Amino acid sequence: MESSPPLHKRLRRSSESNGERRPPRGELLVDEILTRLPIAAAVRFRAVCRQWNAALTSDHFILAHRARAAAARHRHPELLFFAPGAAFAGGRATSFYACSLRDGDCEAPPPPAAARELLTVAGITAAHAVLSPTPCRGLTLIFDTYRSEYYLFNLSTGDHVALPPCQPAAAANLDSTLTLPTMNPTSYPPAWPAPWIELSTTGLGYDTATGEHKVVRLFKRRDGGEYSCEVYTQGAGGWRRGVGRVPPCAGNLLPALPPVFVDGYLYWLLRPAGPGEEPIHRVLSFSIGGEQFGWVYVPPRLSSRICHLADLDGSLCAVYDNRLFGRVYGLFTWSGRSSSPSPSWSVRCSINLQTLPEQVSEELAGERVIVPLCSAGGAGSSKIMLATGGHKVFVYDVERNAVERVFRMQDMVAVPRGYLQAPLLLSVGLHDERIADVVHRRAGAGDGERRLKVKLGRRRDSTLVKASGGVL
Repeated sequence: MESSPPLHKRLRRSSESNGERRPPRGELLVDEILTRLPIAAAVRFRAVCRQWNAALTSDHFILAHRARAAAARHRHPELLFFAPGAAFAGGRATSFYACSLRDGDCEAPPPPAAARELLTVAGITAAHAVLSPTPCRGLTLIFDTYRSEYYLFNLSTGDHVALPPCQPAAAANLDSTLTLPTMNPTSYPPAWPAPWIELSTTGLGYDTATGEHKVVRLFKRRDGGEYSCEVYTQGAGGWRRGVGRVPPCAGNLLPALPPVFVDGYLYWLLRPAGPGEEPIHRVLSFSIGGEQFGWVYVPPRLSSRICHLADLDGSLCAVYDNRLFGRVYGLFTWSGRSSSPSPSWSVRCSINLQTLPEQVSEELAGERVIVPLCSAGGAGSSKIMLATGGHKVFVYDVERNAVERVFRMQDMVAVPRGYLQAPLLLSVGLHDERIADVVHRRAGAGDGERRLKVKLGRRRDSTLVKASGGVL
């Protein structure tokens, strides 16, 4: 192998000769070596020289790295979790970790898991951090509820951008009238650190037509009391008013809870209009490209039972949670807008806790919130990963009707007693190791761009396993 870096031109595919493809050495270097690098290392190597920068920013490298990472996630989904971190830069901090889960068997003990520290961010506390449910093309939206500030992060590299100030939203005191839309009497938010909550909800989506990330925020205005929509396009100088008219029922959104992004649309689950109304939950949609609001039809029998929405293997998933009274937990998936002749809902799985071993049944019954993450082993697998508000992940095998716990945050890192429940919904999600550059705000866009103090995880020996303890 040559000691000098490969030129950008050498990364192109060579033509086949006599039915046999003979890739150049530069392409082998990219496909077999550089695509195996962690994202943070690949980004650092861009600074070696101009040739390396051209190679590691080329479409060929980005697509090859993305394909290899996607294949690895298909075999072994990687979890993302965050918790209070050690203070640095003169204040509190939040640490983000990734955890690889190995293949397991529900009839055998859970396989060991290893976590690695991605980064620690100063100035944002874990109790006040709200993350978008799943990464969007490698980027994650973080909402600091204490300061009402938004950040777009690539959690693999630490690159981030602070969004410009948004319009102030009204706030409400937390009381017993604000509950999760579930048949279980669960207060919302479960462990919120403040006596009030901002009446806003914000989601992150991607416009495939323009190749841009968009942040969409619905909020109740302080002055008129009406709900408004504002949109931030990555790299723009500020927020702008959304194109579509906000429907009056937006007031039934759960504050702070971000929507689910699936196939070009954001989806919110609406609460019933009032205490005397029937428990019918509607699903509000927003197209990222056209910026128009719409509705997803949900049959009445199902709409009275939905308590959460999730992205399950690229499909919109409705969660039915009746663990308290019926000992049943179910998942329904939507066929999508492109289905023919019309979109429909179908049962993905139904878990009857009474048929499970007593220990795991009681553990699942005691969790405040359970939300599906993905299929373990790729889309269509019979095993589904379920995350809980108590920082745990279970795998349910549909074919065997068996459940095993494969992750508990307290086994990985020290968790303060005040953080044993996720403040909002979950502190565990999926990690997307992907090259995705953050587009910074245009020069001259008002005040200077805010930057957070970020400390990347250790490059060597960054794997950690906490065998005992777990609670401070």
